[in-house]
Amino acid sequence: MESAISDVSPTLTIEIAARAALVEFSRAHRQNPFSQARMRELGGILRALDANDDVGCIVLTGGNGRSFSAGGDFHEVSTFTGGDEVNNWIDDITNLYTTIAGISKPVVAAIDGYAIGLGLQIALCCDYRVGSDACQLVMPELRMGIACNFGGFMLEKIVGRSVMQAMLFTAEGWNAQRALEDRLLHEVAPASKLVSRALEQARKIGSWTSQAVQGTRPNINAAF
Repeated sequence: MESAISDVSPTLTIEIAARAALVEFSRAHRQNPFSQARMRELGGILRALDANDDVGCIVLTGGNGRSFSAGGDFHEVSTFTGGDEVNNWIDDITNLYTTIAGISKPVVAAIDGYAIGLGLQIALCCDYRVGSDACQLVMPELRMGIACNFGGFMLEKIVGRSVMQAMLFTAEGWNAQRALEDRLLHEVAPASKLVSRALEQARKIGSWTSQAVQGTRPNINAAF
């Protein structure tokens, strides 16, 4: 079965084919920042795809020629006037991470351009990360005066304490080769082949026995 869903959101589109669902962050802004509404939309889409029997694996991408995500929409954050708004924003971030890590179907991140802060953390919640040869992965929160507890926890689980400390405290960008060497990425592909390579992996994963995959993922992510 093949389908394309373009009216779910003006900033998120979905295509389903060969048991792989491609979710594209299609915001007009090329760096794909995430507003609260967009976080909620993505969470809802992921839950719907998790319940769709035609889907065995999900790919997240920023779209052709776009960054995966430059992180949170700080223009939106700058309009907050009180603690309740900040707390709601943090709750939306936490809920999105929990959704990505908690659904039963594996998620592949196809990362081009920048994956910064919240954008990188979304990718870290995924099971498999393919980066383009031009990607840059950055965790700049401390440089910006923002605590980075979620990011630090995720990084330590995935790449270990030493790399986590280097990323957080230097706030430097990791290029594709360095990210591959430090296990932030599972593989690197040319930008022109990034999405096709991610879909290739997703279709392979989606072909496995669904009961085995969906019985495994929640358990291995429980501590994450």
